[in-house]
Amino acid sequence: MARIRRLTVAGATAALAVWIAAGSAFAADTPVTIADFAFAPGSVTIQVGDTVTFTNQDGTAHTARAVDGSFDTEDLDSGQASTITFGTAGTIDYMCAIHPQMTGTVVVAAAGGGGAEITPAPTDTLAAAATDADDETRLVSATLAILGAVMILGTFVADRRFRARGD
Repeated sequence: MARIRRLTVAGATAALAVWIAAGSAFAADTPVTIADFAFAPGSVTIQVGDTVTFTNQDGTAHTARAVDGSFDTEDLDSGQASTITFGTAGTIDYMCAIHPQMTGTVVVAAAGGGGAEITPAPTDTLAAAATDADDETRLVSATLAILGAVMILGTFVADRRFRARGD
């Protein structure tokens, strides 16, 4: 009975660790700051299924609305944020509906490297920093997934040892 309890707890813990790691490994979030009547960075490149979080750090309300109508954050007051998930590859131009001179672009690359991917060079340091942060997030997620797999393997090894001892 104790062995079954140990296996159940260890298996549930390992499954939870793998589930958390897998969820963060497959979707990344890219921040876009709204400040000084501009989107920063002005252009971001993400993968299908990733998200972009628009955060208004300006003293007035703004929006981020796709020119093609595919997304709209609605009005964001100072300090508010809105997260948009992108499910289709392509280039999406957006603007602030309140201040149309404010524009930006989201380039959504096909997941898994299938087909042609559009990956423009970063236009500023913020875009380069966002790319580095995405790479770091994916590395941490992959590490957590590996640790989860090791936990599962360890559970089976421990179970075999307990059986050999007669526990």
